[in-house]
Amino acid sequence: MNQQMVTPDASKKQTPVTVTRLKQFIGSASGGTCKFVVNVDGQDVAMLRQNQFVTAYLENGLHKLRVSNDCSVMSLGMRKSLDIVADGTPQEYATEVGFWGQYRMWRTK
Repeated sequence: MNQQMVTPDASKKQTPVTVTRLKQFIGSASGGTCKFVVNVDGQDVAMLRQNQFVTAYLENGLHKLRVSNDCSVMSLGMRKSLDIVADGTPQEYATEVGFWGQYRMWRTK
């Protein structure tokens, strides 16, 4: 896990981006037992269980935010990616696996 991304650096213009894994629907593909891997620009920054969150401090600019499942047998390559623009304003995203196993992620703030 990249610890530099979860530590603010006052010498750089950064945007705090928080990703929260919501409580899983009991019938979802992961069954709520697998961790979500949060990845920014190809670097893993956290593994989240239900109701956990991570805040990454991203240099201002364009970034790729992705969540996937750490249970390789269950994940079947499923993931959700978003292109985000870090502009200095704090951002928050929620993520979950839906009833049919689809990954969802959306901006909440």
